[in-house]
Amino acid sequence: MALDRFEQLSAFVEVARWQSFARAAQQLERHTSAVSRAVAALENRLGVRLLQRTTRRVTLSDAGREYFRRCEMLLAEFDGADAEVRDHAASLRGNLRVSAATGAGQTLFAPIVPEFLAAYPLLTLDLRLSNRYVDLVEEGYDLALRVGTLAADSRLVVRRLAPTRRVLLSSAAYLERRGNPRTPQQLREHACLVLDIGTRPQRWLLERARTRAAVDVAGPLRSNNAFVLLDACRRGLGISLLPATVAEADLRRHELRRVLPGWANEEQGIYAVYPSARFIPAKVRAFVDFIAVRLRAEAGG
Repeated sequence: MALDRFEQLSAFVEVARWQSFARAAQQLERHTSAVSRAVAALENRLGVRLLQRTTRRVTLSDAGREYFRRCEMLLAEFDGADAEVRDHAASLRGNLRVSAATGAGQTLFAPIVPEFLAAYPLLTLDLRLSNRYVDLVEEGYDLALRVGTLAADSRLVVRRLAPTRRVLLSSAAYLERRGNPRTPQQLREHACLVLDIGTRPQRWLLERARTRAAVDVAGPLRSNNAFVLLDACRRGLGISLLPATVAEADLRRHELRRVLPGWANEEQGIYAVYPSARFIPAKVRAFVDFIAVRLRAEAGG
């Protein structure tokens, strides 16, 4: 591939990814005019309009969308080939900045951290736990570990690590006092503790085999922190729909009980999310692979 052709493809992919000539120029460390000329030359060579330009935004044409997908994969292959011939051991050093939700971070990922750092002693880890949505690119994170349903973002690469579900939980004391619901609809009659994440957290979407139910619940407590709700369940305050991974230890010790044990929310995923398919550092690959192996082992897979 001629050098100018490679530069044209690189310029097009960055503009398409950021939907901005100026941001693409920053990423490529070139002048905006040079990036614009490279994309125009590519379109002239192909005889196809790849980008739709207005004074306010840049979007992909129909032809551009398919071309962008293939070019991004092609450039990623080149980058991967370059990365493989570098000294792998030397690259597994430095700091790794990771974001994770509070509940998942404490229950799923924090127990794995000591083993990972023991395996890679030249790495340091900055693990930030928060339920705030973190913009990886803008805030300088190497990756995020996320649970649930993800919003599409063309700047990010998503790797599914393991499945997860939310289950209904309560204490024996609460169920003895208020009774055990026999159907999802009877949850309306109970004190429900709502995990305040998502657009309609008070609507619990449940399924059993091929049967589905949507129940609008209410109760004395809402929180975006699963551990607050877990403690409230232990103290007999009500019923909550929480990630099974958060409540696993309490269920094993019989401190909490499953409510409507045949029912749960639809299967969601545990994901690693990191910026772009290009130039993925070896330390990011190592961390994600390590987490994936551990989660599969704990799931019995």
